[in-house]
Amino acid sequence: MPLERRSGQRHAVMLSVELRHSGTEGKLCRVHNLAPEGMLLENDSNLLNIGSEVELRVSRNKRTWNIPAVVTHCNSNCLGVMFSQRQPDLYRTLTQPLKSYSRHLGLESAVDRL
Repeated sequence: MPLERRSGQRHAVMLSVELRHSGTEGKLCRVHNLAPEGMLLENDSNLLNIGSEVELRVSRNKRTWNIPAVVTHCNSNCLGVMFSQRQPDLYRTLTQPLKSYSRHLGLESAVDRL
């Protein structure tokens, strides 16, 4: 069994990100899970080499992050990337429910209601 190298917990998210490699046009990829150190993306057999440098463009709640990352895993089903720097703010933002969805479910906190 391979040794787990992530120190943060993986979290499933419903999100697509734009993946860019070597100045190519961005490609939308579905995110399977996220950790503060990286993410696992859906891959449609467009294989990249392990060690390839990529940039991820992530947008949520009127914010956009452009994150440099390195490919750590790649096969015909998925692509694993490690961020060049930990992204705790991105992780917190993406793992919190959207405010409109939280309100719909009655999950908003007292602070959100103020």
